[in-house]
Amino acid sequence: MSQSMRRVFAAALAAVLSMALGLPATSCSRVRELAVEPENGKTGGGPRSAFSFLVCGDPHARTDLLGEIISRARPHEFLVITGDISTGKGLEEMRGMKEFLDGTGIAYHVIPGDNDMPNGDLSVFREVFGPDHYFLDLQDARLVFVNDAVAGVGCPDEQLTWLEETLSGLEGEKTVIAFSHVPPGAPLGVGKGGFQPRETDSAREMLDILARAGSPVLYCGHIHAYMLYGSGPPRVVVSGGAGADPHLSEQSGGFHHFLRVTVDGGEVSEEVIRL
Repeated sequence: MSQSMRRVFAAALAAVLSMALGLPATSCSRVRELAVEPENGKTGGGPRSAFSFLVCGDPHARTDLLGEIISRARPHEFLVITGDISTGKGLEEMRGMKEFLDGTGIAYHVIPGDNDMPNGDLSVFREVFGPDHYFLDLQDARLVFVNDAVAGVGCPDEQLTWLEETLSGLEGEKTVIAFSHVPPGAPLGVGKGGFQPRETDSAREMLDILARAGSPVLYCGHIHAYMLYGSGPPRVVVSGGAGADPHLSEQSGGFHHFLRVTVDGGEVSEEVIRL
């Protein structure tokens, strides 16, 4: 997709979201790319964040494209997968994906998508990958991973409470970068029957909590395309192009890709890299 077409597409999506939520549209500008190792390889450290990492979503058990993404990682970059790492075929498929990721040697963080918890059952995901929501601190940034893909619910009440407590008092102290599977307020739904009322309500609550914490961005998957739309903060960036069949035409963002995210102090931006 050309740069001009991408701008037109982003503007159109922003307008749709603006009308749907009654909020102003925003845009994102790219900043320079940095990649540094956290001090002593651990969280915490320097007075100013300066690092980069990769984001992708919806690999749907395809290791060929996932391997290509990982091969492009720079030294000290890690990978975030925003859900639907599997196709929902069960324990062996999920274990196979973990074995593949472990074998690459890259540090990675995963949250579940709807495929990863068929009928809302998280037992397989938790057995293989662990918690479905958590956070980590990296320099002066807090990365928060949320499970908002519970069918008919979105983000459960207890998790919204956890999110608010986790981010309480952070505004101005840490740059909050958020990840979930289902993009809240998306201008198109891809599930059966569209979004349910509770899913819409919990999405609004999640965005409100992130906004109060000053989070500049939320990275999601679920829609198999690259999409940028915003009511920011936080602006919402969809990257669901790591393996699943695209939901949109190529001209509208339906192509396989991943993101390289750059954090430079309080500035967070991303580069779209096609596969």
